[in-house]
Parts: sequence; structure tokens; C-alpha cells
Amino acid sequence: MDYRCPLCRADVGKRKSNRAVLTGLSVECPHCRRKIPISMHPLETAIVMVDFGAIVILATLAYLYQSREFALAALGAVMVGALALPLVESTVLRRWPRYAPPAQSVPGTDNS
Repeated sequence: MDYRCPLCRADVGKRKSNRAVLTGLSVECPHCRRKIPISMHPLETAIVMVDFGAIVILATLAYLYQSREFALAALGAVMVGALALPLVESTVLRRWPRYAPPAQSVPGTDNS
């Protein structure tokens, strides 16, 4: 992934927060101090949603049937999801920009 700020082109990828779970979908560039929105690829979103759904279903089945096999399958789904995102990021999404340029305000409209 391309972790450069779209405004000042500084590399933001070395920050520890770029891989953390973020409460908002924007971060502040440490160089230019402007908020930049995170650009989520549809493939990333699909992987997270499918993995989360599989975990919920398998964990529910493990609870309902008191099955260790379903519990282990849920744990396996957690590990597959944890491995899938970095793998997709390093192979498929190498040139995908992590941060999108901020939307420009249009005169005469209320963008707040």
C-alpha cells in the first residue's frame, strides 16, 4: 500500500497507528497536520465482513452445540482473517493509496 500523505507526500506508513483499529476513518498527517481520510478498498471491506460473519456463525454454532470442533473452526477463522489482510495488502493492493485526498469544500454549500 502507498502510505504517503496525498497533500504533502510525506510517508505516514511508519506511524504505529496506521495498522491500529481506528475509531474514525481519518488520521492526522504528522507532517502537514491536516486530516486525511482513509481509503478503504472494496476487497479489504469484503474480507473483513466475510471473516467476521464466519467467526460469528462458527462461534454461535460452537455455543449452541457445545462443540469443540466449531470453536476450533472459529479460532481458525480468526487466524485466517488476521493473515488474509496483510497478504492481500502486500500482493494485490501494493499501489492502492491508503489515504485519499480530502474533499474540497464547494462555495455556496454547507459541508459541515
